[in-house]
Amino acid sequence: MIKIMLIDVHTHIFPENLAERTLLNLCEKANNTITPIADGTLGGLLAEMRASGLDYAVICPIATKPKQFTVIIEEAEAISKGERGAEAARHLIPFASVHPADEARFSRLREVAERGIRGVKLHPYYQPCILDSPEMLEYFRCCLDLNLVVQCHCGFDVGFPFEPLCGPERVARVIREVPGLRFIAAHLGGWRQWGGTAEQLLGKDVYLDTSILPQDNDNRSAMSILREHPPEKLLFATDWPWLSFADGIEYVRKAGLKKADTRAILGGNAAKLLGVTKPAAW
Repeated sequence: MIKIMLIDVHTHIFPENLAERTLLNLCEKANNTITPIADGTLGGLLAEMRASGLDYAVICPIATKPKQFTVIIEEAEAISKGERGAEAARHLIPFASVHPADEARFSRLREVAERGIRGVKLHPYYQPCILDSPEMLEYFRCCLDLNLVVQCHCGFDVGFPFEPLCGPERVARVIREVPGLRFIAAHLGGWRQWGGTAEQLLGKDVYLDTSILPQDNDNRSAMSILREHPPEKLLFATDWPWLSFADGIEYVRKAGLKKADTRAILGGNAAKLLGVTKPAAW
């Protein structure tokens, strides 16, 4: 029996002293239409990864202010160096976050690459920007030059007015203007904008992650993206702690794809993208 490597490219953790309040605030911001399935801490993440047999998870921090860059990159290094425990170092792949309004953003991106961190997380609602603006295209060209992966929230956000800051049309322009950029468009290319994903992104050179909210589990438009986008460009994701690993895995399996394609989506594609060479034992 072939061991399936499981890699989630989209998870979040919060400091233990802030996690409970942070999750409550996020739920309130979304008018309590979302509910976390776990406590959002590093320990909680590792416990569910272990229970679900996940090999790796990408940590996606969001610098809501430019000054948060330092604490985020220092925490990423602490995880990677084993300062948060051997299991965290073995199973977690921390990304950095460089705020688009940071005057030092290009030197910050260089620092990310120089420290060996594999990518950056962007969220245009929490880091106000228009995804395909001239300024952001320069940001992405710098990421391309540094070979950094970009993991980006795409589509609307449940906690904000539905303004089209980072929908599929803007993603399409980014990948057109910055060919070769290793860009992950979260939420199957655009949360609640899956019609746009079908029109603008299907078959294009862009990774889509499979994270959805539980209430979108039966959305036919989202599932059609999962079934029709090239399987080598799909990456398993949950946006943990908003979806469990078990439910996220079941969602991918529900698409009914070929076994080899399902294995690739659940971990093989991410392994190639992130330079992972073997499963991580618990």
